[in-house]
Amino acid sequence: MRYAGQVVARLEKLRRAFEERRAGLLAERLTQQLSSLSDPQLQLFSLALRLRDMPPKEAAMVLGQICRGGEKGTPTFQPACLHLLARKRLEEILGEAKLHTLCRELSLLGYGEARRYLSPDPPNLAFERQQEGGRRPSESLGLRISLARRPTPRLMERLIYDPDERVIRTILGNPRLTEAEVLKIASSPRTPPSILSTLAHHHRWVCRYRVKLALVYNPHTPLRVSLGLLPFLLRQDLEEIAHYEPLPAAVRERAQRIVRERKPSTA
Repeated sequence: MRYAGQVVARLEKLRRAFEERRAGLLAERLTQQLSSLSDPQLQLFSLALRLRDMPPKEAAMVLGQICRGGEKGTPTFQPACLHLLARKRLEEILGEAKLHTLCRELSLLGYGEARRYLSPDPPNLAFERQQEGGRRPSESLGLRISLARRPTPRLMERLIYDPDERVIRTILGNPRLTEAEVLKIASSPRTPPSILSTLAHHHRWVCRYRVKLALVYNPHTPLRVSLGLLPFLLRQDLEEIAHYEPLPAAVRERAQRIVRERKPSTA
């Protein structure tokens, strides 16, 4: 009986290795196809459609392989990992039920890091307490969105701290917006977590290294976003983040782990 149990365990291990190898090949093929698309929004849409059409377990394993590859710095996998930060958009395409099923499969298969990308952001009670009694904009939402379309620096300086995600989304699309102004949004303790999450999947700005770094250093950035951005950072910055006390322990610990797993010569 003991020998039979060992044989079964060995076969199960081989089966899992085969499934992971197959999922790795599917992930590589999928990310290569995505890289051939020039529009980031089309890349995200195509990724979500492919995941939607796969059986849940297969989709979860492909996602797990993409996230592992992204953490190791695989160039074709990293852009796909950034797309996973757009959780709201993924939910719109996949549907809430499919997204929930994917999260469950990722947990069962041991892809905890990949699951973080798709998990909803919990309420940030510390930020909410900080904002209690704070000053609210006097203008209507429609007027603020209209003002956000204007390239006036004075208006931009005031509106980048607007608490409404729709205003910030309009500002981020303003062609006159500069990286310096985006960094103010990313690093400010006044910026709501939902807006930091919006910035993290804005294709024009999240590709900027300093924006990624500012988001990770902001304690109010949702945990799944900070953890998802860590693999994109340089070793020297990861070493500093690993010892930066204001950040959540989960962020510091993962930064330490990535540093340990990378070779000293690797960025």
